[in-house]
Amino acid sequence: MAESFRGRKGIIIGGGASGLMAAITAAKQGADVTVLEHTARPGKKILSTGNGKCNLTNLYMDPSCYRSDQSGFETAAIRNFPPSAATAFFRELGVLTMDRGGYIYPMSGQAQTVLDALLRGADRAGVRIITECEVRNAKRQKDRFSVETDRGIYTGDFLILACGSMAAKGTDGSGYELARQFGHRIIKPLPALVQLKCEGNLLPKASGVRTDCLVEIRTGDGKTAAKDRGELQITDYGISGIPVFQVSRYAAKLLDRKQKVSAVLNFLPDLDEEEVQDLLKEQRSCLSGETAETFLNGIFNKKLASVLLKATKIRPERQAGLLTK
Repeated sequence: MAESFRGRKGIIIGGGASGLMAAITAAKQGADVTVLEHTARPGKKILSTGNGKCNLTNLYMDPSCYRSDQSGFETAAIRNFPPSAATAFFRELGVLTMDRGGYIYPMSGQAQTVLDALLRGADRAGVRIITECEVRNAKRQKDRFSVETDRGIYTGDFLILACGSMAAKGTDGSGYELARQFGHRIIKPLPALVQLKCEGNLLPKASGVRTDCLVEIRTGDGKTAAKDRGELQITDYGISGIPVFQVSRYAAKLLDRKQKVSAVLNFLPDLDEEEVQDLLKEQRSCLSGETAETFLNGIFNKKLASVLLKATKIRPERQAGLLTK
């Protein structure tokens, strides 16, 4: 592969994480690379990943971890670029990593470290980055590619589209049209790995609470479309956190089909219904003289306990010992 890039000119449209990694890799193999980035700051979205800490990769990689309709894609991607390759790539750029429960982060705990390393790596490899460069058109002429921009025309022996999606402010989705020009079929883009906005005004009263939860997405007829467990974050608009991100794609697809969607939250995922009944009866016995408001505080976060009481229409001042089964 190194031989095939030597002496060749390449154009990469998009200066995000994938564009910068592709540029560094190609340049190290002898290519003369130019990156065209339409914003003023390449790699800006990297700074918001992993809550600003940048989750680089995960130790556990399996096709079941991915949500793709293209059978076999996940296996090929993992085989060609396993987690060890990702950590080795960043180690060569001077980024030490740490393992937090299988999630790999830069040891600094800052996404800025990763962006700085990518930009340094690109500079050392001789990559040219043209910022605030609006791509107007791209085409192939025999064995050459030509990209027309508001900063002039760039030509190369190979072209990589790394435009990203419409996942954040400043990303306009223009890459979809460029891909179409080269004959690619575009599957309708839908939100994925996102938070979910929920109806009602009860849950937001527990805004700020983080708790272990099994999140289940159900269709209008009650069938389970997806489920995942992890730390749920309750917000003023609905729910967030890794388990929500993992199931959000299924909710988005159902909503796109105009179907009714429910998110079922299990705050005691290690217990079945009978075990929950026994736990609550034991709690009632321990706190029989206390109020209902106190009754759930030893089990759940206080704000969440208050919401659960409101949901069951139990008055906070009611005596715990008088609660019915």
